Amino acid sequence: MDAEKLSRLERLLERKLSSEEKERLHRVQDAFGISDNDALWELITAMEYQRKYYDELPGKISQAATEIFSGLSQAAQNEVALAQGKLAESVVKQAERLSLKSHIRTLLMWGALALVFLLLHGSLLMWLGFQIGSGQTQPPVMLLRMPVGFVLAGIGLFGGILFGTCAARSFSEGNPGWKKNLGIASGIVLVSMLVLSTAI
Repeated sequence: MDAEKLSRLERLLERKLSSEEKERLHRVQDAFGISDNDALWELITAMEYQRKYYDELPGKISQAATEIFSGLSQAAQNEVALAQGKLAESVVKQAERLSLKSHIRTLLMWGALALVFLLLHGSLLMWLGFQIGSGQTQPPVMLLRMPVGFVLAGIGLFGGILFGTCAARSFSEGNPGWKKNLGIASGIVLVSMLVLSTAI
């Protein structure tokens, strides 16, 4: 291959030919017996240009794949972080709900019991004040004939209904503790009815 064709090939490839490439071209020339001014060199020049393109192609594919994979990796990390954040938030909310749900019955029971004792204490003080003021002795059952008797009966009926619904829910869920709740509900309703009958 003459110098003019070599310089044309270098201009087309936009770089100087390496010694290995020049050696390969000389081997092609020797193997096929091509003269320096043969028109076949034009075809070989075009094929060398295509060879340059195909030699660069794996690097371009690798670079594009690396960019895609790094983008996918970053997107996956973002999604995992988002999912972990949502999961942690959901776990906290569910724990708060379960904590309140599991303690609501106990809180209501103790609150109702405190209210009953507060009302009984107030009624007892009123009863004692009436006895001291009037100088007459009244039986303790008179406590329940005061308005507090109706209030206590109402609180008891409400508590019985509450424990009855808890028993029904436990029964529908197959929880063996429904019998205990039903017993408590029945006891509270019976005592409330007794208080109500005494108050009337």
